Amino acid sequence: MAGSVDTLLIEDNPGDAKLVEHYLDNPSVAAFFDEISLTHVETLTDGKDRLRSAQYDVVLLDLGLPESDGIETLHAMTDLDSEVPIIVLTGLEKTDIAVEAIQSGAQDYLEKGDIDGDRLVRSLRYAIERHEHERALARRNEQLDFFNSLLRHDLMNALNVMIARADMVESEVDDPGLAEQATSISEWGHNIVDLTDKIRDILDTVTADDDDSLEPVRLSSVVTEEVGRVRSMTDRVDFVVDVPGRTEVLANDLLSDVVGNLLTNAVEHTSERATVKVSGEITGPHATLTVADDGAGVPEPRRDDLFERGQKGQGSTGTGFGLFFVSSMVESYGGSVSAEESDRGGAAFVLELPRA
Repeated sequence: MAGSVDTLLIEDNPGDAKLVEHYLDNPSVAAFFDEISLTHVETLTDGKDRLRSAQYDVVLLDLGLPESDGIETLHAMTDLDSEVPIIVLTGLEKTDIAVEAIQSGAQDYLEKGDIDGDRLVRSLRYAIERHEHERALARRNEQLDFFNSLLRHDLMNALNVMIARADMVESEVDDPGLAEQATSISEWGHNIVDLTDKIRDILDTVTADDDDSLEPVRLSSVVTEEVGRVRSMTDRVDFVVDVPGRTEVLANDLLSDVVGNLLTNAVEHTSERATVKVSGEITGPHATLTVADDGAGVPEPRRDDLFERGQKGQGSTGTGFGLFFVSSMVESYGGSVSAEESDRGGAAFVLELPRA
C-alpha cells in the first residue's frame, strides 16, 4: 500500500470537481493509499502555477478548460512538467482521443460518465506505479548510454594506445622472446577491440527507440556463413540446411552471432556423431528459423525460463549468457524465440523474425 499522495485536480466544472472529491474521500481509498490530499484549481494557468510552486504525485486533468480544449490541454501540461503522471478526464466518448492522449504522455484516460470511486483510485495507483517504472527504465537507458560512451571513447582510446605501444616494442626489440610477448599483447588488444565493437552494437540495438538501427538481412546468407564457421570447428556433426534463398528479415550484423550461438549450442548438446538441421519458412509477415538437434533435448518445465540470464542447459559448461543474448537480440528485432522438442527427440530452437 502506498503512502500519502498529493493530487492536483484541474477541472473547471464545480460539480465534476465535487464528485472527484467525494470519490477520493471514500473509505475504499485506504486499500490503495494511506492518505490522498486533493488540490483543486479551475484553469490551466492556475494548474501550471501550482506545478511550478509545489510538487504533486499525480495530476487529474480535464481536457475541456476555458483556456484550452482537447489534446492541446494535455500537451500544455506535459511540456511544462514531464515528471508528474497525468490522468486525463473528459466528458467525450471518443476512442481516438483516448488513444492520442496515451500516445501523448497521459498515463490513463477516464470518461467522466464511467468514473466511480474504485476505478478512480485504481487509476491513480496504477498511473503512479507505471510512471515510476518508466522513470526507472529511462534512468537505466541513460546509464546504458553512459557505458556505451565509455566504450566508444575512453576504453577504445586506451586500447589503441596499448596496441600502438605493443607494435612499437615488437618492431624495435632484438629479443625474440620479448617480440613474441609484444605480438601477443597486440593480438589480445585487437581481440578486445572486436569484443568492444560487438558490445557497442548490442547496446545500440537494445536501447534504440525505433527501427533505425535495423536493416534488411538475407537469412540464408547468415545461416550459410555461420554453418560454415561452426562446421570448421568440428567434424562430428552433419548439418542439413533448408532455408529459402531470398528471405530477408529486419535485423543487423549481430544476427550472425544469434544464429552462431544457436548452432554452437546445438553442437555442444549432441552426441559424438550427430545431425543438426537448420530450416526456414515464411509465415505471413514473419520468417521462422528452426535449429534442431538430436541430443538429449530440454525438459518441458525448463523451456520457458531457459532464456533468462544465467540459465544453462543440463551438462552445460557455459555461463548462461548465450541464450540470454539470443533472446535479447531477437526481441530487439521485434521477434521471438522459443524452445521445443525436435522431431528426433532433441531440442529445437525456433526464431520468429519480422520480414524486411
